[in-house]
Amino acid sequence: MKIVAPCEDVERTIVIIAIDGPAGSGKSSTAKAVASRLGALFVDSGAMYRAMALKALRTGIDPETTDFEAVIRETRIGLTARDNRTIVLLDGEDVSHLIRSEEVSGMSSRVSKRPDVRVRMVELQREAAFNHVADGGVVVMEGRDIGTVVFPKAEFKFFITAAPEIRAERRARQLSKKGEVVSVAALLQQIRERDERDETRSDSPLRAADDAATLDTSGMEFEEQVDTIVRMISGNAGDTRQ
Repeated sequence: MKIVAPCEDVERTIVIIAIDGPAGSGKSSTAKAVASRLGALFVDSGAMYRAMALKALRTGIDPETTDFEAVIRETRIGLTARDNRTIVLLDGEDVSHLIRSEEVSGMSSRVSKRPDVRVRMVELQREAAFNHVADGGVVVMEGRDIGTVVFPKAEFKFFITAAPEIRAERRARQLSKKGEVVSVAALLQQIRERDERDETRSDSPLRAADDAATLDTSGMEFEEQVDTIVRMISGNAGDTRQ
């Protein structure tokens, strides 16, 4: 199935499905599954911030200082598809697995507070989408400000959320499958602190776009939330679906 947006202006000609939400809401796995179901490219915008966070940890430079400006300028971050999965490249190195640690997650929130980092990431995210759509593709992009800042005119917007307690439990199960044992209480505290930082930052705070469909997945199974989003897209594509 290919979904084509009305050609009203430059942004509307880009076929974008924006999926935003707080930390631990499952938006990445959901977006990835939706992209697979629609035959679309999955752009993990959060992975770009995590890659920059990993760079901060490696350099030891505090991302909240002016010294970090040089790191932003010198760092190269890219996404590429390989074997049906998205590969995250940091200065040419595949860091797809390294960026998923809790340490990187915490640093990512600090890095993303910088306006200059966000400006650069928006450029990279738009570039990735433009390149794919130019070849006739559809893009599913997830993050925290895709529907509000990166692509405010996206054809479809979703905001996925869940109770903090549910998100902490889900995250604990994910880490357990990787052999990591983490306290649910500790994860809950981290999630609440992350929500506070993301929702109160001055630049591009976390919020649902006014025209986004909000989906509370607290009582939903994973496949159910994927089915719901795909059904909403299919049902609202109207005459623009081919």
